[in-house]
Amino acid sequence: MSQHFIKLGHGYGDVYELFTLIEAMPTRVNYLLAFHTYKAEPELTSIAALFKSTTLGNFQPIYICLEGIPKPQTGIKNSRFDQFQSLSKSYNLPLIQMDVPKVDAFHEEELYFRQLTSVLRLNHLLPPL
Repeated sequence: MSQHFIKLGHGYGDVYELFTLIEAMPTRVNYLLAFHTYKAEPELTSIAALFKSTTLGNFQPIYICLEGIPKPQTGIKNSRFDQFQSLSKSYNLPLIQMDVPKVDAFHEEELYFRQLTSVLRLNHLLPPL
């Protein structure tokens, strides 16, 4: 099985592209993920959707908007994260939230994605290869 992060981007429109993918294929989504950065200014959140593997090719994508929205905080409105939570409730999809280092803490983006993949496997959110 091949498991890969597919980066949609950092921007405002990319978040809505992720929402559209989830809405178009809700039966393929296993989990919605929110990776919150810590010890970084500003604190940001990456949102992602972990899809079920394809029948042909045995490929499991994880679509991600990398550090595209501000980290949600009590008392501060965050419409994009609120919409992400609404999608979770609308389609009855589990929303898993984790605190992770910022992508800049790694020399290469690919190393960051490998770290996240390992964390997802250790938490039994991704099946072993």
